[in-house]
Parts: sequence; structure tokens; C-alpha cells
Amino acid sequence: MRIAGYVILIASSLFLILFVMAELGGGHVGILPFFISVFLAALGWSFVKSGKAIIQVQVPAGGITEPATVEMPMFPGIAMVVAQQNARDWRRVLYIAGGFMVVFAIIGALIDLLDATPGEGATMLGAFGSVGVATAVMITGISWLVMRLPLRRDLRTAHYLRTTGPMQVVAIPFSSGATLRLADRAFLMNGTAVIRALGSVSRGTVDYSAHGHVILAAWDSQGRKVYGAPGYNVELGV
Repeated sequence: MRIAGYVILIASSLFLILFVMAELGGGHVGILPFFISVFLAALGWSFVKSGKAIIQVQVPAGGITEPATVEMPMFPGIAMVVAQQNARDWRRVLYIAGGFMVVFAIIGALIDLLDATPGEGATMLGAFGSVGVATAVMITGISWLVMRLPLRRDLRTAHYLRTTGPMQVVAIPFSSGATLRLADRAFLMNGTAVIRALGSVSRGTVDYSAHGHVILAAWDSQGRKVYGAPGYNVELGV
């Protein structure tokens, strides 16, 4: 996840430089492209900053400690739940990517309409359209790498994971997503219901797929279930 954050941070910086150059060249791009670039930069920085575990799990010298994360058997019914949850999150990514394309296309069209300089408006329309496509490709590409590709591994593996210990939900700026930091790992999470459910829990147990990190269920430190994906009926202690 931290690698994805660095990619987004670098790409947004390049976009910002492009917009500054366009503004200095008399393109009058407006405030919205700069806002979007800053948004992407904040998003990337959030991934970088929150993409690490809460604690370092170490085995004391001469002693044995219980691991924070254990493997659970991946039965066919659980694999189906993982696939369904991932498909829902992927549709959300496609909507977001399409939204960026539309926004940049509208910006370019408005500049083309308002700019009286011959040929300049069409140039800006093409430039903003290209930026919109590049942004959409970046979003879908990174999401495919961190969501769709890992899903294939999740469905082939014989287990999923259960982590017990401290947890922290870190909101992603200007978005509905968040990062879930656990004792020995951190990953992105989507969905208002699960983010809200885990946001008030500082310690507990989370079940999730090993590679795509689809959250299946969560319990607080008292063993009370605070979230469960539709179709996932495994209980704590099983």
C-alpha cells in the first residue's frame, strides 16, 4: 500500500506541474485542477503515512509469544463471500475513475468554450481529456493491482487470516475509504458500514482475506461482533 501511495504522490505532483505550466502559458485552467491534484497528493501521502503496522511483533529471547495473526481454513462458502465483497468494491473504483474522466472532460470543454484564442481552447480540451484518462487509468491500474489481482490469489489459497490485537482506522482525506492498521500489518478498507463499525474499536479481532484484504468480520475486545459481511457466519473462537 505504501508503494501505491508513492505512485499516486508522484503522479499528482506531475499533474500539478503540468497545470502550473498551463497557467503560466495563459491557459487559465482555473482552481479545480489544482484542487484535484492536491487531493491526489493528500491521498498518496495518507497511504504512505498509514500503510504500516501499529507494533512490531517480536519473539522474546528464550520465550514464545502468541502470533497476532493466524490462518483460518478457506471453505468454498467463504471464498464466495470474498469474491462478492471484492466485486462490490471494484464497481465503486470504476465509478470513481469514470467520475474523474468526466470532471476533467468538463473542465476542458469549458475552457474550450470560454477561450477566444484560436486553437488554444481545443488544445486545452485535449490536454485535460488526456489528464482525465491518465487519472482514471492510474486509479483503475493501482486498484487492479491491490484488489483484483490479489483476489485471484485469495480464491486459490487454502486459508484466510484472523488478526487479534490493537487496531486503528485512519481516514483517507476527501474520500469514503480508510486504512486499517493492525498489530502486524496495514491495508486499505472500503465500505461505509465496516469503516464505521471498526472506527470505534481500538482492540479486537478481524477476519479478512490474505491478499485482497476483504474484511469478513470483526469483534471488539469483549468478543462482541461489530461487523459481519453478508453470508459470513463464522464466529469468534471457531
